[in-house]
Amino acid sequence: MPEGHSLERAARRLRPLVGARVAAGPLAGAVVSGVEARGKHLLVHTEDGRCLHAHLGLHGSARLRPPGQGRGRHVLRTGAGDLVIAGRVELAARPPQLRLGPDLLHGRVDAAAYLRRARAVDRPVGELLLDQRVLAGIGNIVKSETLWERRQSPFQPASELSDRRLLELAATARRQLRQGVTGRLPMSVYRRTGRPCPRCRTPIRSALQGEHARRTYHCPRCQAA
Repeated sequence: MPEGHSLERAARRLRPLVGARVAAGPLAGAVVSGVEARGKHLLVHTEDGRCLHAHLGLHGSARLRPPGQGRGRHVLRTGAGDLVIAGRVELAARPPQLRLGPDLLHGRVDAAAYLRRARAVDRPVGELLLDQRVLAGIGNIVKSETLWERRQSPFQPASELSDRRLLELAATARRQLRQGVTGRLPMSVYRRTGRPCPRCRTPIRSALQGEHARRTYHCPRCQAA
């Protein structure tokens, strides 16, 4: 699934659409007033108050093509270019109320809100970091890399972690996402099963976590509980 940094990069690439009138497709006749990313969601706002809400799922994308050259199920045609979205798209009369935790790429993280949500449900920290209702923007790469960098076991219950530790994890994930906006995400353990840990040379392992069975990559030595 595209992570928060990918959505932010997409929103920035779509800035040429601001001020353009939609000629065809969802929002036809409206003038685009803004494009923004919120966690893993992409929002296209218009001057008349309507909003196109896109969630890209596991393999979705949002691309800007030259005018008239966009092809696909969801295409917004404008004189500034065609927006082609591969993913789930909803049209709303007003911006949707997304049930998201603090957005790690936008604004100041509300530490109290984050900790309150993190303590509301007891689960392993590797599952907690993927819950967009707790922190918005983290995906499987940033989850695995954050836990490895902080030498944190993915399987330790979040209830056993101090507030300071939870805040450290959020700060590390935020830094990595920001790094991904302008460069590349770190890849120390992600998809490196069986290869040596960059720190201790122990073979990296992976395990499925959570109800959606997302794969977590970790070092059994550096990240021992």
